[in-house]
Amino acid sequence: MHKKFRLTLGDRLVTVSALALVVFGSLMIASAEMGNSAGDTSYLTSIIIRQLLYAVVGIFVYVVLINVRIIRLNTYIYYVAYGLILMMLLSTRLFGEIGGAYAWITIGNGATLQPSEFAKVFMIALAAKMFGRDMHENNMRNMVSYALLSLLYILIIMFYQHDFGSGVVMFIICYCCAFLPAYKEYATIHLYMLGGILIALVGLGLIMSPPVNEFLKKHADSYMIGRFLAANNPFMYQYDIGYHVIMSLVSFANGGIIGLGYGNSIHKYMNFPNPSNDFILPVIVEELGFVGFAILVLLYALMLYPIIRGSFRLKRVSGKIIMLGVFIYFVTHFILNVGGVGGLIPLTGVPLLMISSGGSSLMAALASLGLAQNELVTMRKAESNENNSGKV
Repeated sequence: MHKKFRLTLGDRLVTVSALALVVFGSLMIASAEMGNSAGDTSYLTSIIIRQLLYAVVGIFVYVVLINVRIIRLNTYIYYVAYGLILMMLLSTRLFGEIGGAYAWITIGNGATLQPSEFAKVFMIALAAKMFGRDMHENNMRNMVSYALLSLLYILIIMFYQHDFGSGVVMFIICYCCAFLPAYKEYATIHLYMLGGILIALVGLGLIMSPPVNEFLKKHADSYMIGRFLAANNPFMYQYDIGYHVIMSLVSFANGGIIGLGYGNSIHKYMNFPNPSNDFILPVIVEELGFVGFAILVLLYALMLYPIIRGSFRLKRVSGKIIMLGVFIYFVTHFILNVGGVGGLIPLTGVPLLMISSGGSSLMAALASLGLAQNELVTMRKAESNENNSGKV
């Protein structure tokens, strides 16, 4: 007889923390959008309703992915899904430019979808499928195939869509996922990949150094180069590329320990281009202070701790890739967003997952958590079965 299907919500700590982040994010989006509403309550209401609808859809996907083992789907289904996402990425040019990028598909009434957000999560699942097979199948062909599939997405996002931030996140996720399977036949290529990381870090350090900055300041007028210059010293460009970073730092200072109070941010009204998206953190800190930021970090930590802990207990390569891939996905977004608005690294326009406005990033983040939760549930069921068989 077949076992009766039982719906589960996975690890309680992950679920409760995720829902708390969704609620926290929705409240802060409502506050941040006051700067764009200009007293128009209907505009503010529509933004809040839309975000809540995205949250409902995201939570539904989250629950489905906890209870359905998509890792068992046929490999050809994954390739079909890859093709569909590829077509979505290419179709964004049909819907025009938003903020200098062609990264969105308009679906009506001002609502949009950003395919690159779903592509990030999909590439984690694809890595688990390709590298998680039996040992004799994990050959160089799989590594080369994954590298080429990843590179195509990255190039389209960076150069076709002009979305540098999402391209960087995609690169980091795919790079790490390809680095995770510890098969002996991958040892040499992993060594080269490690060397690539060291070269990239040295290169970044050189770009941020004063002599190179001086050279770039005189000989380069690229907007992207300007972001590097502004990150190194935003006060030298206070009326240009460094203005928003400076205002972000001022917001942090205004917030202090306990903040000005919910809804009382001053700078959200005039000093940030996207107060509910890229620059939502300065609004949070200005209104809720360091305490608010500490709560945000705590919720992230509580949500990700069971996942990272489970990844070290799990023996299956596919499960490890999903859990660590999801962890890297969240941490990368956090570092790039917080570091960018904090003036520590160049601005990338990367949202703060589950906090910033945007249905695509919210649904993708919840989907990724559903994948990780599925691995946690499967692992605990296996451990429970082993314990029960041992008792017998």
